Amino acid sequence: MKNSHRAAFRGLLAARLLGALADGVMVPFVVLWAREFGGLDGPAAGALFLALACGELIGGLAGGALADRLGHRRTLVASTAGMALGYACLAVIHQPVLTIGAFLIAGLFESAFHPTIAALIGDLKEDEDLHHAFGLNRVAANLGRIAGPLIGAGAAALSLSSVFLTSGILLIAALITILGTIPADAVRTGEADEAAAAECAAPPSAFGVILRDRGLALLIAGGGLLSITYTWWEADGLALLHQQYPITTTGYAALFTIAAAATALFQIPTSRLARRYSTGRLVLVGAGFQGLGLGLLATASLGYPILVIAALAIALGQMFYGPAVSAFVSRQAAPGRRATYQAAISTTEDIGAAIGPITGLSLGAPPLIWLIALPLSLLAGVVSARATTPGGQPRSAGELTTAA
Repeated sequence: MKNSHRAAFRGLLAARLLGALADGVMVPFVVLWAREFGGLDGPAAGALFLALACGELIGGLAGGALADRLGHRRTLVASTAGMALGYACLAVIHQPVLTIGAFLIAGLFESAFHPTIAALIGDLKEDEDLHHAFGLNRVAANLGRIAGPLIGAGAAALSLSSVFLTSGILLIAALITILGTIPADAVRTGEADEAAAAECAAPPSAFGVILRDRGLALLIAGGGLLSITYTWWEADGLALLHQQYPITTTGYAALFTIAAAATALFQIPTSRLARRYSTGRLVLVGAGFQGLGLGLLATASLGYPILVIAALAIALGQMFYGPAVSAFVSRQAAPGRRATYQAAISTTEDIGAAIGPITGLSLGAPPLIWLIALPLSLLAGVVSARATTPGGQPRSAGELTTAA
């Protein structure tokens, strides 16, 4: 690999870390800030997260195609700058409509941030190194999730508005890092890649690609189901576990810190082990561990150690299937469509965020909901693994162009 590509990849990881820090600084304090300064009280404060999710979903369906057309580095620069401006301006905005609008705009820019980073990883790394590279990307993200709330707590001690200013500063640092380390769309060259890129001169949106590609649609269906069951734990877990075990808010938050720390420590060894196995097998194993962890929550009444084991099992599952799916999608998509495909697969998180919180509280009381999560996770693994077999794989750029 060229030295410039190594430096660019390190810069990309630094930008991902700074982006995760910016999120971690801000997210824990959004509702409190909205009630005190944003003019939004009670349940209306939750509208900020809805606005952010809507922005990410709307922008995500078109953002990948835009990145493939305009250039990955250029789009990453624009999205990072937009996020920095959108979040930093919240330090001085105190009107409800303007607040919701700022979150919506920030969500639109953020929708292009993560898929474009994933596309650039595909540009900079050889196929055999992709799983390890996406594993390092997850390590950077989890380090940010650990340290971000701690930095946010320090900023909040000055004022709640300071958390948004701090978030904006971190994103500006990410922007400077991108400009200083990542060359203008340095992609792997080769006749096959150049021909594929030429075919993708005007790529369809992520939604269009999903409609045309059965394999990708299967992968999104399986990933969406995994995301829904995970959201039962992430979004509804505190309310559900309260019915089984007297867990505190601090104790619940600590479980996610433990999981993030475990990911930061063990993602790289897991990625090295994963090189020996196919994507389908990795997805099945990962879904199995997530299902096992969710199923263990049915025994939460036995005590906090069970919750720690469950959180670690869920994290281990994500260590297996997260980088495996990202690397697989990057390998299957032609260079001219990498961001489009990564944007399409990122909709699985939007599916989970939209459906998970509602269904988790309505399907039944614990431990039933956790017992339902176990077979659903296994089913999601089977569907996702089927998408990686020759008959279900996402089609290449040429095949999609012919189909169109």
